[in-house]
Amino acid sequence: MLIFEQLVSRGLMAFDPNRKVLIFNLPALAKFPAIRQQRIEEFKWLIGDWAFENHVRATPTTPAYTDTYYYTYELADNGSRYTVSGHGAKARPYLTFDPFSNRWMMTFTEGLFGVLQSHGWKGDTIVFSGPLTMLGIDCELRQTITKKGSDEFHILNEEKLPDGSWRETDEFFCRRKQP
Repeated sequence: MLIFEQLVSRGLMAFDPNRKVLIFNLPALAKFPAIRQQRIEEFKWLIGDWAFENHVRATPTTPAYTDTYYYTYELADNGSRYTVSGHGAKARPYLTFDPFSNRWMMTFTEGLFGVLQSHGWKGDTIVFSGPLTMLGIDCELRQTITKKGSDEFHILNEEKLPDGSWRETDEFFCRRKQP
């Protein structure tokens, strides 16, 4: 079924016989902003300044190394999404909740492009996955975020190999910067 057929069959859009176009069914859509607002609270602990220690795994042609990054997360766009910015960089979209699919969407729009999706938290862990393009190279990434407390979390990145297995690529140890 095509996308517009699905939107009509779900009651989210309807055909307007006067204008002869599809229009949004506003009463059916009215509940979704509140769902997003409620779910967006699940990441509120992320707001603030963070120091990231990135441990990159060795490959057959590259050595292992560790690097440090600093990021700031903010709630933006009337509380509908989180943004991230590096030192002195412009804030860019990072994370939102799509109430229509009931999934989290993590967006990458600079150097690394794509959207990772997640069905949500299981305890203190959330797993995102999906296709990405990094500097022109396509891959499938799985990112596991584990909250260690209000001031610490861990990120494990894994790449899907051609045989369907996953290989760790790098991990981040993230700590809130103290004032």
